[in-house]
Amino acid sequence: MRVGVTYSMLRFQKMPNDMPRESYIWNLNNPNFPEKTLLPPSPLCTMAFNHKNSDIIVGGSYNGSLSFFDTRAGSASGAIKPFKTTFLENSHHDPVYDVFWLTLGKTGNDCVSCSTDGRLLWWDKTRPENDPANPNPTDKCILNEPIVVDGEPKNKVLGATSLEYNSDAGPLKYLVGTEQGYILQATKKKAIEVTQRYGVDNGKHHGPVYAVQRNPGHPKYFLSIGDWSAKIWSEELKSPIMQTRYHSAYLTDGCWSPTRCGLFFLTRIDGFLDVWDFY
Repeated sequence: MRVGVTYSMLRFQKMPNDMPRESYIWNLNNPNFPEKTLLPPSPLCTMAFNHKNSDIIVGGSYNGSLSFFDTRAGSASGAIKPFKTTFLENSHHDPVYDVFWLTLGKTGNDCVSCSTDGRLLWWDKTRPENDPANPNPTDKCILNEPIVVDGEPKNKVLGATSLEYNSDAGPLKYLVGTEQGYILQATKKKAIEVTQRYGVDNGKHHGPVYAVQRNPGHPKYFLSIGDWSAKIWSEELKSPIMQTRYHSAYLTDGCWSPTRCGLFFLTRIDGFLDVWDFY
């Protein structure tokens, strides 16, 4: 079994000049040394293995670009450089917080990314960057909400801090966790639009949503992690149907068990791993 680990400093302008840019692929049978080293132009904040070909990896960088790697490639230094990196002018304007490969079609070339710049961007790894007839990214969705300032309607941009894509719930549905503490559902048909907002009126997190994940056995239910608690939601309701107690330490991440539907895991900033089973 292999796992990919990214490394970056997300605090604004706090990254030291000599901070290493490498991210690593580890083989759990050999935990002492990384199996592969990835060398992106900017430190990676997130990465994802391609579901069609696990040798292909996409990584989202601190500078907003996406890099595509082939782990079968090598170099004299041993570090693998990307075979393609998106142009900064066409990429996100903030760090890429999450990226998913899409399961639409048979090619496995398409992915979607999110960032605190308030945009979802869709990409095709085979699409040339400099072709004006077929630009990259292939599509985009701006996340905003209407507000009134001094009597005039304006749009407030919502920063995306987490993303969930699960084709079992619908191959055109995307869940997005925001800096503002609530969750959006976007649908990509002929046009891309936000079709549902969860927690706006009641039950939102008191800080950024650091993880959102659909239940593997019942995809219309999903888990969100933010502030000091985790919440469970149903697609049909705008408020959470269940939530944990408020922990003494900030929560940083979480996920469902892939084999037991009622079991989920939470990580905390004080170093603890909590296991919850609502059955």
